[in-house]
Amino acid sequence: MADSEEHRGWIGRLLGGRRTRAERGAPPAPPTDEDRTAWARPWELVDLSTLPPRLAEEMVEVAAAIEAADQARDFGERAEAERLLRGAVTTTIDPYRQLAEQRLGGLLAEDGRIAEGIAVWLRAVEGPDPSLRRSVAISLGAYAFTDGPFLVNADPATLLPLLPHADWGFPRVGAAVYEASAHRHRGASAAVRRELLALDAARYGDRELLARIEAAPVPGEPGPRRHVQWASGAQLGGCRWSVAGHEEGTSALTTTTVDGRAVVVTGGDDGAVRLWDLATGEPVGEPMTGHTGQVCAVAATRLNGRPVAVSAGRDMTVRIWDLAARRPLHPPLTGHTNWVTGAATATLRGRPVAVTCGDDQTVRVWDLATGEAVGTPMQEPPRTAHFFHSRLKTLATAVIRRRPVAVTGDMGGTLRVWDLAKGREFLPPLPLGFGGPELAVVTVDGRPAAAVGVWGAATLWDLAAGRRLGERMLLGRDVQLEVAATTAGGAPVVCTGDHSGMVRLWDPATGQQLSQAFAPLGGTRALAATTVDGRPVVLIGTGDGRVHRWDPATDGRPVGKPTPGHGDAVTAVTTVEVDGTTLVASAGWDGTARLWDLATGEAAGTLAVNPREPVRTMATAVVDGRPVLLTAGGEPLARRWDPATGGPSGAPLAHDGEAGDVDAVATTVLDGRAVAVAGGANGLVRVWDLATGEVLHQPPAGHESDVCAVATAVVDGRPVAVTADESTVRVWDLTSGAPLGGPFGFPPDEPAGEPADAVPDDADEDDELDDDEDEDDDGPCIELLAAAVVDGRPLVAVGRDDGLVQVWDLAARTPLGPPFPAADDGLTAMTVAPVDGRPALVTGGHDGTVRTWDLTTLAQLGPDLVLPLPVGALAPAPAGRLVVGFGWEVAVFGPAESAAPAGSADAPA
Repeated sequence: MADSEEHRGWIGRLLGGRRTRAERGAPPAPPTDEDRTAWARPWELVDLSTLPPRLAEEMVEVAAAIEAADQARDFGERAEAERLLRGAVTTTIDPYRQLAEQRLGGLLAEDGRIAEGIAVWLRAVEGPDPSLRRSVAISLGAYAFTDGPFLVNADPATLLPLLPHADWGFPRVGAAVYEASAHRHRGASAAVRRELLALDAARYGDRELLARIEAAPVPGEPGPRRHVQWASGAQLGGCRWSVAGHEEGTSALTTTTVDGRAVVVTGGDDGAVRLWDLATGEPVGEPMTGHTGQVCAVAATRLNGRPVAVSAGRDMTVRIWDLAARRPLHPPLTGHTNWVTGAATATLRGRPVAVTCGDDQTVRVWDLATGEAVGTPMQEPPRTAHFFHSRLKTLATAVIRRRPVAVTGDMGGTLRVWDLAKGREFLPPLPLGFGGPELAVVTVDGRPAAAVGVWGAATLWDLAAGRRLGERMLLGRDVQLEVAATTAGGAPVVCTGDHSGMVRLWDPATGQQLSQAFAPLGGTRALAATTVDGRPVVLIGTGDGRVHRWDPATDGRPVGKPTPGHGDAVTAVTTVEVDGTTLVASAGWDGTARLWDLATGEAAGTLAVNPREPVRTMATAVVDGRPVLLTAGGEPLARRWDPATGGPSGAPLAHDGEAGDVDAVATTVLDGRAVAVAGGANGLVRVWDLATGEVLHQPPAGHESDVCAVATAVVDGRPVAVTADESTVRVWDLTSGAPLGGPFGFPPDEPAGEPADAVPDDADEDDELDDDEDEDDDGPCIELLAAAVVDGRPLVAVGRDDGLVQVWDLAARTPLGPPFPAADDGLTAMTVAPVDGRPALVTGGHDGTVRTWDLTTLAQLGPDLVLPLPVGALAPAPAGRLVVGFGWEVAVFGPAESAAPAGSADAPA
């Protein structure tokens, strides 16, 4: 909190002014008693005799109350100070009210009444005195984002507006922690927020904040069931707000102003155009509907002072909307003969126009006032190559040499600049050599430039000169990019996003990344950028229909000390002991396996398995007294690794012949030998001796589709393999390779309503599937297996991708009950872990929820563990720990009854 001497000086001069006139002359008296801010300038000496008596008296009373409160506080009489300040804050005289609010907020915060103090400060930060506003803003950030109980229990609607005030020191880390899972906080209970905030504090490496958050009491709730001990931070960087937007993907974004407030305009796969408050993310009015297919592009401008939007869609129409009235201005504009993929606005001969492009290879101009076409369509030149290359993918407008132009990018990778007045190409085409670029226009040194993103790289081009500006911004992997651009501090910045959901801000002059955020769930589908108060703001539309606001920092200061990790989704986790130290092994879609110290989270090595192929599955074994790590995925083989050295442990185990890629592995001991069981494409299963690499017997056949899951167990004293394809589970004797009994699986799904063989009277056998339908969707499939022994009985849990799980007694070949729903949004991971000394089933879902189940009663044990990203992998670890792979991250949780909060004296080092 800032020193108060300056403001005590105000009061001293004012109280002195009761007895003496100001030597500099008094400020003018107000025309009426009502205007109490026109003359209230405490930094000047006020001649009270020039003021109306009632106002002069109130002014002196407020100043005297603040002075007395300061003295009472200095002498430790805090209750008296609070009484005086509560009276002072009721004054309507500014900025004395603001000064009293600053003092009262500080008094309350120091007494531990953080929420009360912040509520008072929020009024003070709107007051007239700039030095007080700065002081209060510092206090807001310092208390709001470092106090664990307030972070946990405060309404997100209160906390989110405070994020801009936390831009230095410890509060900046707290704000980053809060933003990391802001998309979850809005609808979460305080208990769930506590879990999320603790996990995100661990991801940022702030163990002290983690301890304060986990210790925060939540009224009516026990402490966390599991304590997070450490987590990686590869996928950090959060958004200011995140809201559920369109019923399907959000496919287009722009910003404008409606009725005096900044708004985001979005278009979606559901054909709707929507408005959102840029500051809060709240919806503005009802959706505007009319498009019968995906909205591919939106743009905004003003027409006769009124805000309008242009939307273009797959229904081959262009629509103009009056945003204030939420209605169309004209009937749909038609003329394009294929999908309309790009839209922008411009001014042509003094009148506002819309410019659109499409898969029909044309650029068209429309008068916004009349809805009429302007001129003739501009045509992409014919090519000898495939028609696909000439399809126009994206469009932006600019002014070059005082001429309004349109810039288009086609699927062949060529940028073209069109003269809108003359209806022809204005500059020579710029061939980029890559297909399907995305582009955005930004001004650089007074000249228009195009930020172009395509296949893992973004570049900035001077449109008039046709040359590259600055350095290439390289992502490090070949993925299609969305791109946006704006300015910060007078210099251009470029934003890129890809299907992973990671969004990055770049300095095009150096090619260096400035900051990053992660827009969870669905991948980046659309980007837009603007500037608010001189700082860049990025809007992100994702494939799950959400809209996100990201306020990136551009000064390059690091936030926290996150541990780096995988560069794509984590697909498998397990543990392995090396020279007396337990390590966590994790594998991911980035083609690597990583090793971590279980106790500390310190990196212990990285195995570059195959950067071109994902690692789908992993298992461990002990061979000749040494640990071996087995990885597989994307190849017709399994690889053996020595986790002690990080190098190979023998030649790969080939899954040759007709077996195809290995998609699942498990290990066990057979007659004293460590063996691996692998299942792959075409339904074949192999069993290898891990010491020699020998195939023990011919692959058993029986599965009719790809083997997606493998587990091992012991039934009646015999080691067995349990394997699953999409619809059946089979058990094999590992000694002979012979099947044990017939296949089993889920009971047939009962159709809703009519019998399965019922056919509607009007059905046409020759009807073809709609282009938008998923032709491969044949219903739910088995994807996961987990084996356990409960009260001497061997059990296997069978998990289906629709979230259902059924538990079977392997010896009796009978289910323990009907299938039960273990995940609300797709089952993605499953393991068996001890809980209170008994094996329990742990499941994870695409919605980021981890649940624990009693394998005897099939009842859920304890509350959900909620994570910010989809769960990809689960594994038990010593001392009741649980290893979780979520998104690109790895985390270790300890049980509440045995694990002290991280950062405490009893926490693992």
